[in-house]
Amino acid sequence: MNPWHNTLAATISLDGRWSFRLGDQAGSIDVPGTWEAQGYARRLEGPAEFETTIPVPAGWRGQRIQLQFDAVSYHVAVQVNGQSVGTHSGLWTPFAFDVTDVIQPGEDNHIHLTVYKPGERFPMRESLAGFLPDVSIPFGGIWQSARLAAFPGSAIDDVWILADAIQQTVHVQAAIQAAERDTVAVVRLLDPDGQEAAIWRGPVERIDIHLLVDSMQSWSPVQPRLYTAEIMVEHDGEVTAQVTRTFGFRTLSNDGAQLRFNGEPVCLRGVLSWGWYPDLLCPAPDEATIRDEFRRVRALGYNLIKLCLFVPAPRYFEIADEEGLSLWLELPMWLPEVTPRLRAQAPVEYRDMLALAHAHPSIVLYSLGCELGHGVDAALLGQLDELLRSRTCGVLACDNSGSGEAYGGLTFDYADFNDYHFYCDLHYFNPLVDHFRRDWRPARPWIFGEFCDADDYRDLETIAAAHGGDLPWWFTERNPIHAIEKLAYPEQRERMAALDTGFDYAALEQISRQQSFVVRKAILEKVRARGGMGGYVVTGMRDTPLATSAMFDDLGRTKYPIEAFRAFNADTVLLLEQGRARVWQHGGDRPAPVDRFNLTAGTQAEYRVVLAHSGAALPGGELDWQVVDSGGSVIQEGRCPVDGPLPAGEPREIASIAFPVPPVNQPGELALHVRLNETVANRWPLWIYPAVTTWPANLTLFDPAGTLGGLDDLRDTAAAVPFCAALDPLGGHVLLAGVFTPEVQAFVHAGGRAILFQTGSGSLPVQPCPFWREAIKLLHDHPALRGLPHQGYADVQFYHLASDYTLESHRLAQLVDASQVTPIIQRLDARLFTLSDYLVELRIGAGIALASTLRFAGGAGDQVGSFRANIAGRSLLHSMLTSLMRES
Repeated sequence: MNPWHNTLAATISLDGRWSFRLGDQAGSIDVPGTWEAQGYARRLEGPAEFETTIPVPAGWRGQRIQLQFDAVSYHVAVQVNGQSVGTHSGLWTPFAFDVTDVIQPGEDNHIHLTVYKPGERFPMRESLAGFLPDVSIPFGGIWQSARLAAFPGSAIDDVWILADAIQQTVHVQAAIQAAERDTVAVVRLLDPDGQEAAIWRGPVERIDIHLLVDSMQSWSPVQPRLYTAEIMVEHDGEVTAQVTRTFGFRTLSNDGAQLRFNGEPVCLRGVLSWGWYPDLLCPAPDEATIRDEFRRVRALGYNLIKLCLFVPAPRYFEIADEEGLSLWLELPMWLPEVTPRLRAQAPVEYRDMLALAHAHPSIVLYSLGCELGHGVDAALLGQLDELLRSRTCGVLACDNSGSGEAYGGLTFDYADFNDYHFYCDLHYFNPLVDHFRRDWRPARPWIFGEFCDADDYRDLETIAAAHGGDLPWWFTERNPIHAIEKLAYPEQRERMAALDTGFDYAALEQISRQQSFVVRKAILEKVRARGGMGGYVVTGMRDTPLATSAMFDDLGRTKYPIEAFRAFNADTVLLLEQGRARVWQHGGDRPAPVDRFNLTAGTQAEYRVVLAHSGAALPGGELDWQVVDSGGSVIQEGRCPVDGPLPAGEPREIASIAFPVPPVNQPGELALHVRLNETVANRWPLWIYPAVTTWPANLTLFDPAGTLGGLDDLRDTAAAVPFCAALDPLGGHVLLAGVFTPEVQAFVHAGGRAILFQTGSGSLPVQPCPFWREAIKLLHDHPALRGLPHQGYADVQFYHLASDYTLESHRLAQLVDASQVTPIIQRLDARLFTLSDYLVELRIGAGIALASTLRFAGGAGDQVGSFRANIAGRSLLHSMLTSLMRES
């Protein structure tokens, strides 16, 4: 049954120490809390036995008494004084039992609970357990508060408060559990200043009324104004029951493709939370933790937190209401096993979750589940969608975050916005968006429900030092949900000890964070440069046992420079764009992407500055720009007038920048800084290279399969040979080989020099893998890499070189009979802790070969389409050739 409410009721808190038994473990346990966080067996699902004895005052005789729980995971059977009072299934919401007939006032009363968490008896995937079991473990226990409550008079339950900002009305519903005759119900609304805004009186039964509020004050992140609803029961002029709830007026709406908050264009910038609080193992942080979390999230420019597949303790919602932070509540359906039990249970639990959450103005988005596939049909989703929409107001909703069509589910949706989870390499993001964008569909905003992950390296030694020298169990204990072949965090120490990366752990952590910053910046700027983008949710908030892709590390430290991150994650952002080009190829037009950040000396650089803005219109003014060299000296600068006002909404071009790229003898790095009216600024690195217009005359091309066709002008220079066996290894030739054969091996072994190219499966052992995601690029000091300037990590100078394959160098060394393998560009897998190579030097007999999987001719995603257009690729290859010739 629902808990009854009455602020006049007497209560006895049951929080504190309870006796506890789980399997062969026995002792005491704190309530609220989870048994796993208190040292009891983590993998046992139950039965867990909770017992406490509590004195009940004699004055409670003749009153109605409830035993109330705010949340227990997952299934509980309750006895009071040896008598069964009922059972409850559900992990996230309050429930109660009427114990009037079994409580003995004036005596000690014994309460006994038998609890099971999701497992075999109550299968996890049909128990709406959400995603926390995937993050770590299913948690069990009385994880929120419990109490006994005595009601001398009436009580109130099933309270619903729906504030409609468009109609300026409040729909109030409540059930009155009357204990007296001739009672009257009263509903009174107080505005944010405490003044009466509306009042209603009526006969007591069930309240179902609409109240008009004059001079409505809206809730917003800037001014989180909260109203108060007082629901009372009066008898003979005295209040015998009272409940107080806060609520707010706000509207998140879709105006075609434009997302609007209270009628104004908005960009929702969210971060993904999985509810991971390692000291608790359940999403019930205290007030100080919540407020600190909100402060740190906002400092990075976010204005929303997505609660991914969990329902936190109610105080989380209340503080978000108070502080004006928006929330996306994703209800906990994940990889569900759709059984008859789930079909029956889901509507019951969803109604209870909505009862808990619906009145909070901070919750502006809902989703019924995440990445739901073929097992979830329209009947179930349609029923839950109807329930959601009947119990909320002024919000937007979707049935399936990530979309059914992307995960083998429904080909249509019950959604107010487009929501995709594009976890992809940088150069595939724009093609993915274009692929899923269909102009023949009704226009609606895009809000990426989760995306833009970038794994970092976790320095376990620093974490261990912070925990007294030992790692917490969640770093070393394997989660059986995940195969060790996919996630090897429990074996990180052992695997890393077996590797020779050339970097210490602190350096690996720093490199990874610099690289992940690049990924975040590149993706978020791509989003803000497009029309119809209502917002996004970045994965994720804090590092967990499942992933290191987060804003905050395991010790709660912010990973990125705050001001630099806010430059591209704020209401107002300046973006760098360029015009478009096409090329006539094989008898027809094709897109010709341009390298935005790698520049050839002596050419003209041309950019468009784009403003993405939400909020009040900005005045016009001036845009200042500077090109700065590595020493901080300004080498080019300018100022552009910007006409105003600049309204919020779609991105717009506000200025153009053009400057001659200065001559250089060696590759180097510049930075382009832009600033609008001294208030909004951004910067981008630019890499500058000497023009590579000629190639050595002693190049020989061996490409029997035609895989090097993209090396256009290089092919024109190199002499092609059908077989390389006749080449003199000591004749000064450098062999460019698209395939590794015994003849190539013999040529190098005898003292020759060769570069082996392979961008996919072929004669060299390779493995498919993402370039930007799930890994850290390690750049070693080597002459071959001097043509590609860097600051010790992979930035977007690698954009048009990024490959889907790496060399398996341990196998490669055996295949080619190499006496020495020298890594140049390595990939450290941040999830498996294995090494592979994008560029490697091989000593084979008396000769040397460089082998690479990098895409010197681009061609993947929206990379440039030829070697001639790949500025960084040309410079790198030229440097590789130079290093080989110096070895001759």
